Amino acid sequence: MPGRAELQDGYERIEVRYKERSDGATLTCTTDEPALVDALHGWFEAQLSDHRDHAEAGH
Repeated sequence: MPGRAELQDGYERIEVRYKERSDGATLTCTTDEPALVDALHGWFEAQLSDHRDHAEAGH
């Protein structure tokens, strides 16, 4: 999975916020480290590709 190794090594430097929605939930992940931002993008893009029918891209 793209970004997996980087996210395993850097997860403590990523802030994750969860928000309930009427149609599910929203996760917001933030970090100041460009390599972790790239890893998050790669991982979520792969998730969207694998689970396209049940996921939507954030804004």
